Amino acid sequence: MTPARSLALLVVCALAACAPPDEAFDGDGPAPAPVRAAAPGEWVYASDAVGAAQLYQTGDEASLPVLTLGGAGTLTLAFDLLGQEAGAPLDVSFVHTDRLGRPDLVPSEYLTAFERDDILDYRPSGAAVAVPYVHYEYAFPNESIGFRVSGNYRVRVSRPDGTPLFEAPFYVSEELAQVGLAFGAAVQGGTVGTSIQPSVQVRPDRRIAQFDASQYTVCFARNGQTDGVRCAPQPSLIDLALFQFYLPRDDVFEPAAPLYEFDLGLLGLGTDVVEVDRAARPPTAVLDLDYAEFGGDVRDPVLAATPLIGAVYRDVGTSDTDAQYVDVLFRYVPPGSRQLTRRVYVQGSFNGWRREPSTELAWVEAEGRYEGVVLVKQGRYVYGYAPPPARVAPAARPQLFTAFVYLQDPILFTDRLVAVQSGVAQ
Repeated sequence: MTPARSLALLVVCALAACAPPDEAFDGDGPAPAPVRAAAPGEWVYASDAVGAAQLYQTGDEASLPVLTLGGAGTLTLAFDLLGQEAGAPLDVSFVHTDRLGRPDLVPSEYLTAFERDDILDYRPSGAAVAVPYVHYEYAFPNESIGFRVSGNYRVRVSRPDGTPLFEAPFYVSEELAQVGLAFGAAVQGGTVGTSIQPSVQVRPDRRIAQFDASQYTVCFARNGQTDGVRCAPQPSLIDLALFQFYLPRDDVFEPAAPLYEFDLGLLGLGTDVVEVDRAARPPTAVLDLDYAEFGGDVRDPVLAATPLIGAVYRDVGTSDTDAQYVDVLFRYVPPGSRQLTRRVYVQGSFNGWRREPSTELAWVEAEGRYEGVVLVKQGRYVYGYAPPPARVAPAARPQLFTAFVYLQDPILFTDRLVAVQSGVAQ
C-alpha cells in the first residue's frame, strides 16, 4: 500500500470513528464528540435529540436500505431533531466499508462526485405539536452523491460544526448473481425450540465468472436486523458455476425472542393500545400487557428493522410535521411474574434496537411486572425485551432472512456486494 493511500485511509477512519485509541485531538478548541466504532449493520447515535430515524427505498417505508449500483432508485433518509423550533442545514457524508464494517477505500474510489453534501430539506413541526421538532429528509444518490463501487456503506449526519448526530448502514448491490434461499431446522443443546439453518445456492453472472468459489462469502441477517449477521464458511461446489453456502450447526440462528408491535398512527385505542390521553402534554398511551410466556404476534418481520410512520399516520395533517411524540408506557410480565436477575430493557425499531438507560424498565413488585415510558413518534413499531426470557418456548412466527453475497475483489481491494436476496422462513 502506498504512503498516500495509507494517509487517505487514516482520514476515512477518522471520519468513521475508528482511529487508534491513543490518537489524540490536537486542534484548537474542544474536540468534536466522536461516533463510536460501529458493528456491521448497526445504527449508532451520538445525540439523544434524534428521533424517528428511517432509511428505506424511496416510496416504501417497509423496505431494507439496499440500492442497485447504477440503478434509478434512491434511498430516503428521514429523521427529526427534538426540542428544535427552527432548523438549519446539516452535513451528510458516506463511508465505504468491508463486510466486517471496517473502512477500506478512500472517497475518490467509491464516490462519483463530491465527498459530502448538505441536507437542505427541513421543516419545523406544526403549532399543535406538544414536543417541538424539525423534520429532515434527504434522498440519494443525487447530483452531488453517487457510488462507483458496491458493498457496505455508512451514511453519517453531522451538524455544520462537525458534531456528529448519528450513522446508519445501507447497501449497494450489483445484482450479478442468482440466489436461491432455503431453510433447515436444527436443535441445539440447551436451547428451547427449533433453530433455523439458512442456506443459499449462488449462480454468479458470466461477468464475474473469472472469480473462483473461494473468493465468495455469504452473510445472513434475520428480521432486517443487520447488526447481527452470521457468515457461512467456504462454499461447496454443486457444479463449476453453482456454489452452496450454509451456516454450520454451531452457528445457526437460535429461536427468535418474542416480538411485539403497536400502532399509534391514529393515536387511538386498538388491540395493542388500551389507554390514550390526547390532552396530556405530550400525549400518553398505555400498551396492553406483554406476557413473556405467551410471546408476541408479529406477522410482518421486516418491520422489526424499520418503523412505519407516513404509511400508517391517519391523523390531521402530515406525519412529517404534524405527528405527535407520545409518552408510551410499556408493561412487561416476565415468566411467573418474578423479577429477573438482570436488568430489563425495551428496545425496538423506534430506537435502532439499542439498550440504553432511557429504555430500562423498573420492577413493580406489587404488579409483578416491569414498566417504563419511552417517547416515540406516532407510527407503527415492532419491539421486544432484553434479555429475552429463558425456558420459554418461542411461538412459531414467520422470520425474514436476508442473504448478502460478497465477492473479495483483489483489484478493488474490497468486498463487492454482488447480490442481496430475502426470504421468509415459516
